[in-house]
Amino acid sequence: MATNKDKLLESAQKNLKKKQFSKAIKDYAKIVELDPADIRSRQKLAELYVRTKKNTEAYEQYEAVAKHFSINGFYLKAIAIYKQMQRLDPEQIAIFNRLAEMNEKQGLLGNALSEYRNLVDYYGRNGMVADEIKTLEKMRDLDLNNLNTRVKLAEVYARNDRKDDGYIELSSVLEILSEKGAFDKILRLYKMFLPFYPDNNDLQMGLALAFYEKGDFSRGVTILEKLLKDKPADPDLLRLLGQGYFDLKDWEISCKTYQQLLDMDPTDLDIRESMVRCEINSAQYDRALETLEEWKDVFSKADRLGCLKEFYEILKEKLVDNSTVLQTLDSIYELTGDGDKLLDLITEQEDKPDEIFEETLSDSLLGIIDEEIDDSVADSEPTDENSDSSINIVEEESVDLQLESSLESSFSAETAENDSVIELEIDDSLELDQARNNDQELSFKLEDETSEETPPAVEHNLQADLEEAEFYIQQGLYVEAEKLCRDILAYDSNSIECAQKLEEIEALLNQDQVPPTVEQKSSASSPGFDDLADGDFDFDSIRTDETVEKKVFKTDVDEQIAADDMESHYNLGIAYREMGLLDDAISEFEKAESESSRYVDCLTLKGLCFSDKNNYENAELIFQQALDSPQLEEIQRLSLGYELGLLYERAGRSSDALISYQDVFSQDHNYRDVKDKISSLKDTLDVVDDDFQVAVEDKKERISFL
Repeated sequence: MATNKDKLLESAQKNLKKKQFSKAIKDYAKIVELDPADIRSRQKLAELYVRTKKNTEAYEQYEAVAKHFSINGFYLKAIAIYKQMQRLDPEQIAIFNRLAEMNEKQGLLGNALSEYRNLVDYYGRNGMVADEIKTLEKMRDLDLNNLNTRVKLAEVYARNDRKDDGYIELSSVLEILSEKGAFDKILRLYKMFLPFYPDNNDLQMGLALAFYEKGDFSRGVTILEKLLKDKPADPDLLRLLGQGYFDLKDWEISCKTYQQLLDMDPTDLDIRESMVRCEINSAQYDRALETLEEWKDVFSKADRLGCLKEFYEILKEKLVDNSTVLQTLDSIYELTGDGDKLLDLITEQEDKPDEIFEETLSDSLLGIIDEEIDDSVADSEPTDENSDSSINIVEEESVDLQLESSLESSFSAETAENDSVIELEIDDSLELDQARNNDQELSFKLEDETSEETPPAVEHNLQADLEEAEFYIQQGLYVEAEKLCRDILAYDSNSIECAQKLEEIEALLNQDQVPPTVEQKSSASSPGFDDLADGDFDFDSIRTDETVEKKVFKTDVDEQIAADDMESHYNLGIAYREMGLLDDAISEFEKAESESSRYVDCLTLKGLCFSDKNNYENAELIFQQALDSPQLEEIQRLSLGYELGLLYERAGRSSDALISYQDVFSQDHNYRDVKDKISSLKDTLDVVDDDFQVAVEDKKERISFL
């Protein structure tokens, strides 16, 4: 058999030289039949089938080769073969799965995720929900830090009657983003998922808190007011509302809210402190003083002297010459050890001889250090000296709230139609439409409507709004961008930049079918996510019209490279180049070049790939970039000089080729066949050494480019 095989190999080589491919195919087919384990001959047979346009036969042979490599652990070679098969038949979805598995086994997580992403796209377009979820779960388990995948999985869960699983996944992502302070992204997640969970009060509360964190207290308060209607005595909601009203400078409603909380728990020093701040800010100085005088001993025992000092110093400026304020402040300075301020205060008192104090320093309430405070009051006080009136996150189990039917951009009451669903626009207005009944009306104020005072308008930041509009445009969110631009023009009609953006948006709307926001529960689709692996991602809009193919969510593979094996990327690039997959090879070398020790080698191989593609200009640029690298070694310099000579020859630039070869020769007379190259080119160009030397000097004085 060996003799017959040798004869067949010899015959095949002769037929290849004569370009008699059909005969060569017959020879290799017989060789494979005689020796099925001869992988090299089988691969050569597959290549000949490709060359003669017999893709089906080529695919069959390649499949056998790929299985052999994968079974024996040659994953890089298997990947290269599967890539070749993928080019022969792009519709073979099984190849994506095999490529993902091979990349995963090789440790190339970024490449594996990219292939799995293609599978998710295919399954989604063809309604293969079970396969889509299974693949997404595999992606999540492969890289738990990739929030892109986890959000996509949550969306697919929610869309396909697995809302509990979707909510668990979503909550985990929201928690991670909250820790990172990525509230812009959190808001977009709420926009995406609230239509799936219209009755989830935890999400509504989370949305309000996200608005608070962004400083948008108006929209946060609006949501909380709706939640409060279903549970008017909820202390957590009242705390958040009090804080919101305070930041909106709606002092009257803020005071009423804090009073409601104090009626529920008079010993809550956090709320009492917030109440005093509200009274001072609303110029109710006498009332604030009355409260402080009543509770100053409790504040003192709770180690809140700093807070007391702040309040009394303010009141000293507002209630000039008030003996009570001066006396208590005197005592506070003594207790806190503020000697300089105490001396100043005594001096001020001595300058007023006619003023009579009813109590001396030693008799003041705060001066009596050994006076006992009622234990029942003290025991119920908060002991956290750093606590204030900041927002307190509500535990999930404590929230039992129901959202009203809709929350519109104007924050006015409006009837919702029976088959409407929630819509949440994250721009200058918030819309929440819920499918309930058409009898429910909105009410965003507390039940006590004795005050008709409206909070002052939130200050606008033109530049920030313009940047947000530009972000929406870049992400394809043209509807949101248009609405934001119109809002900008409403408060700044002279903004030329905004008017230009609006024209740009209208042009984009006219030339493309704009994806609507998440309005229709049956056909809505979520934004895609870019680059969450490092905690900083982006949201892309997608087409939601049923007649338009849904855009697959993105996973930025390049950001995964840091966790991948650079040596594997390098070797995979070599395998791709050997298979003629030049673009894939270039991509792999670009990934591997991030490792400094491989930088010059990767640039050299990239240049060779461009040269193989007859893209001589890019090849020359890459070679020159490698020559300028600080990591360049002498042996690499020789190799690059020689490769440049070969490149110039292929490009028909014989003079430049001769100069490159001569430069290599000057460094190493015996490098490869450089002597023969120089001699041959001199004969071709009919040059003598003197002429050549002039050409060399001229070359050094100019920059070579194609």
